[in-house]
Amino acid sequence: MLKENERLDELYRENMQIIQSEETFSFSIDALLLANFVHVTKRVKTIADFCTGNGIIPLLLSYKTKKPITGIEVQERLVDMAKRSIELNDKSTQIEIEHLDLNDVKLKYNHSVFDLITVNPPYFKNNQPTHRLTHHEIARSEVLIDLKGIIEAARYLINNKGKFYMVHRAERVHEIISLLHEHNFTVSKLQFVYSKRTNETAHFVLVESIFNSTALVKVLPPLYIYDENGTYTKEVEEIYYG
Repeated sequence: MLKENERLDELYRENMQIIQSEETFSFSIDALLLANFVHVTKRVKTIADFCTGNGIIPLLLSYKTKKPITGIEVQERLVDMAKRSIELNDKSTQIEIEHLDLNDVKLKYNHSVFDLITVNPPYFKNNQPTHRLTHHEIARSEVLIDLKGIIEAARYLINNKGKFYMVHRAERVHEIISLLHEHNFTVSKLQFVYSKRTNETAHFVLVESIFNSTALVKVLPPLYIYDENGTYTKEVEEIYYG
């Protein structure tokens, strides 16, 4: 099951194992925060996860719902790792992974095919040339697709009144909201995530938006990752361990 320079990590909350490698971008707490933030209602029949990486968010969501989940990832090596992790956790009948560039979703899918879409996107703007990119650069920086491109792909694939969930850097919240509104998404829920209570600025922002909706935005209480002793807060421990 494991290939060269790969390891098997555990997520204690779900008794789940996932294949990772130091040579690729491993998941971190932002993926766990996003999966925890997502609310899957009864109207949701189909789910997609953009920039799925090694499949962490589809795997986490599979413990919230039995509905089919599609992970879309551009990096072939991560697609392979994700598929093997899904098989390892006996989720192959629920989760499929597509090796696809989000810029090309119109070549693969008809429009309006998903009721819920999630994304943990590249966070950082980048104008570097795209030759000889590392796995980490593709995962962290907007070298293959930017925020606007991701939202355009979501608009094409989302059903009417469908929900689009995102975790991103808090300092880009204005750009996120502006682009979402430009593409007919209404922000319906926001939660800012801080490293500690003593931090003056938020680190992450969690965003729920609805396509073609007039919903009012609900701002949730802030979430703190660490307490004053540098250990996880009770809220984050529950996200990790249940």
